Amino acid sequence: MPLMRWLIPLFLVGLSAPAHAGNPWEDLMGPGKPRLWAEPQGRFYLDLPIGWEAKPNGNVVDFWKTHPDAGYVAHAAVEIRPVPPGVNLKHFALRVEEETKRSAPQYKVLEQDRPTIGGAPAIRRAFTYQERNHANLQNEVVQVIALFGERAFIITLETALGARGVFWEDFEKMLKGFGGRAPGEESLGLPQQRKRVKSGEMVNPNAVPY
Repeated sequence: MPLMRWLIPLFLVGLSAPAHAGNPWEDLMGPGKPRLWAEPQGRFYLDLPIGWEAKPNGNVVDFWKTHPDAGYVAHAAVEIRPVPPGVNLKHFALRVEEETKRSAPQYKVLEQDRPTIGGAPAIRRAFTYQERNHANLQNEVVQVIALFGERAFIITLETALGARGVFWEDFEKMLKGFGGRAPGEESLGLPQQRKRVKSGEMVNPNAVPY
C-alpha cells in the first residue's frame, strides 16, 4: 500500500493564526484541553485536540480538522505497519522515505531531527512535494516514524505550503500524548486523564504540567 495514498490536495491560501478569546483559565485547562483517543484495536493512543475528527480504516487512521474561523482543513494520519524483530529505525525510515519519493513529485526535505515519541526514539522530517497535475500547488508534510517492538508507526501532518503553523500546536499535542503499543500490549491500560477544571475555577498555571 503506497504510503502517500492518503495525501489529499489542500487548497489552503491566505492562512493566518486564529485569534483566541474567552476565559484564559478555560483556554489552559477547559475547552481547549485534548481528549484521550484510543485506536479501536488498542495499538496506539494519543491526545486529540478539540475540533479534530478521526476515522480508522484498517492499518491507517485518518484525522482531520476544519479551521474554526475560515473553514480550512488539515489532514493527519497514523499508519501502522508490522516490522521484523530488531529492525533498525534509521534503515526503516530510509525505506519509508524511498516509498514517499516515488509518490511525491519534486520531493524536497526541509528539515529533519530525532525526537522522542511516547518514550521511543523517532525520526521526524518535514518535506514538500508538488501536487500531481498542479504545477503551482505544493503541499507540506511532517512525517514522524517510531518503532514499538515489532510495530512501526508513521505519523503525518499535511497542509498546503506555508500553512503548517496554523495547525502545528495541535500536531505537537498529538505527538506529546502519543503512545504506541508493541504486539501483545494492546490490552494495557491507558494513562489517566488529567483533571478537567470547571469554568471559573482558579488554578496555578505554574503547577500545570502541560
